[in-house]
Amino acid sequence: MDDGQATAPSDRDNDAPDNIPKKKTGPHGARNQHRHIHFAKWLQQRFPMSFQESHLKKQDDAMRHILDIAGGKGELTARLSMCLQQRVVMVDPRQADIANCFDTQVLPRLPNKWQKRIEDQRADNPDFVRQKVEERVRQLVTTFDDRTLVEDAEIQEAVQNATLLIGLHADGATEAIVDAALQYQKPFVVVPCCVFPSFFPDRTVVMEPDGPSIHVRTHEQFCQFLLQKHPGFRMEILPFEGRNVAILWDGVSQHLSQPRNVPVADGNL
Repeated sequence: MDDGQATAPSDRDNDAPDNIPKKKTGPHGARNQHRHIHFAKWLQQRFPMSFQESHLKKQDDAMRHILDIAGGKGELTARLSMCLQQRVVMVDPRQADIANCFDTQVLPRLPNKWQKRIEDQRADNPDFVRQKVEERVRQLVTTFDDRTLVEDAEIQEAVQNATLLIGLHADGATEAIVDAALQYQKPFVVVPCCVFPSFFPDRTVVMEPDGPSIHVRTHEQFCQFLLQKHPGFRMEILPFEGRNVAILWDGVSQHLSQPRNVPVADGNL
């Protein structure tokens, strides 16, 4: 998970999916460590209209941005802002040092030529990275849930001005992201992780045609529950191990235009 919301460790034990790919360990662990690299590239491919250079040129207070919800330590935000030069608003209950995250988690994994460019910039301005982060990133240190969506004006504004809502392993915020995207007609992607059935006992889903409505308890059921919120939602399998099922929407499609479960191969990245 991305340290974005409080977790309930006991849920993981009861959260084994059936048909959705299971978490792998062993030699794939290293690949999972690079999930933010693969995810950022995938985002740029799937949501090209959300990645516009013009986002950096707006000077008014209502600047367009990508909204990274439950962003944890800030690695995805660091990649989006520094590597892809996007304005980002990150929501998380804990303050993150995104410049330090870039230096320790992102920069060492960049190609050598990009590392050299950063170091050349730092030779002229030692505060180069921190200044760029301050220019491009805004943090809202709060939760993202039904309450803040109604009561917090900053959260409402952040959603209204977002070009894309992202929830990578956003835990308790996941369904709120989907509901906010529907309410504001915004493109979104969530990658569900924990289910928290005891925290959300009213969630039910129908897993088979003409089947019964059952309480959402597993990861597979949670993904189907989210997918069934709108006929235009899609499902894709992301190119990293662990919880890698994405539910996404372009913000406009009213009906499914392609198969919901579309594997994403590494070669496409």
